[in-house]
Amino acid sequence: DSLIELGHAFERPSVINSAHSSDPESISASLVDAEHTSFREPVSVSVKSVATPQVNTGLKVLSEGEGPTPAAYRFRIQTGEDSYEFSYNVSTSSSNRELMHKLTNFINRSDIHVLAKVEDDADSRTSRIVLTSEETGLPKGQTTAFSIADSASGGGLVPGLVSYFGLDHITQKPTNAKFLLDGREKTSMSNTVVLNRDLSLTFQKKTRREVTVSPETAGEQAIGELANFLKSYNALLNLSRNGLPGNRRSARLQNDLTRILSTDPEELSRSGIRRNEDFTLSIDSQTIKKPETMQHLKTLFEEPDGLFAKLSHKMSDISLNPVDYVDKVIVTYPNTAKPGFTNPYLTSIYSGMMFSSYC
Repeated sequence: DSLIELGHAFERPSVINSAHSSDPESISASLVDAEHTSFREPVSVSVKSVATPQVNTGLKVLSEGEGPTPAAYRFRIQTGEDSYEFSYNVSTSSSNRELMHKLTNFINRSDIHVLAKVEDDADSRTSRIVLTSEETGLPKGQTTAFSIADSASGGGLVPGLVSYFGLDHITQKPTNAKFLLDGREKTSMSNTVVLNRDLSLTFQKKTRREVTVSPETAGEQAIGELANFLKSYNALLNLSRNGLPGNRRSARLQNDLTRILSTDPEELSRSGIRRNEDFTLSIDSQTIKKPETMQHLKTLFEEPDGLFAKLSHKMSDISLNPVDYVDKVIVTYPNTAKPGFTNPYLTSIYSGMMFSSYC
């Protein structure tokens, strides 16, 4: 995958085509329209708190206990300026869990931006309903994202479903995201904000330090993908060295990999790739910055007989028959009596293992 991404990043290396976050686990960044971006200067962002939804957690009731008295129930859910009236008929006696599942499905089908679900405890003895606002944040001028209350039910002679299941109990209030943008305090109802209709930021969690979001050129992206590729190559090379001393199959994998990269060491050097004494590869921080290096990388990874093609062919060989690099005695028992499947191991030991059960 790193090789494929690297191949896509060679064209127009000086053109800004992405945004880079110094801490993507806390803040992810992307361009709204990479083809027509005006994002040129880095911005600093600190997240003080992320936006959260409202959560109402109901009372725990016995899952298999008898549910509310059969009656016609009514309740109201208010979301912002919209009010929704619900009528729900309980015609026959049922267990609490059965009725809760019917009620949550009823609310979810109404599509009012409030999500309902049933939570069971570890041993399923008790259950409760949890209501969560679909969107995060607190609307301006509001104290809650939604509210729920009973209307007159059962002629006013029985408690409503809201009070019976405790659906009006708020356990998490909705909050807006609070963050600093270049030192200026900002708030947002959503954890995704768009700056100047150009740069999209998504807050994953509170930041410990200031995060820098900067424009990234295709060339810089290519260098990043090259680093990922070299990391994967080095990991595979080191894996081949972890076998027991004298393991000829592991040594064969190591020799195959190093032989591919030994065909043109000067081209590797011109492409900003340094071959270390232990045959691992690393980026030459000086060469990689030269303007002509990107063209050498393009040649190295896009030529029909270049590094990409050779490594891809070798990876295909390994995936087709990885057992070929395992120094173990393997005994096969082909079914010679079955027509058409006399030797499933002919193509490779590995594929034979997968298809021997069909033979």
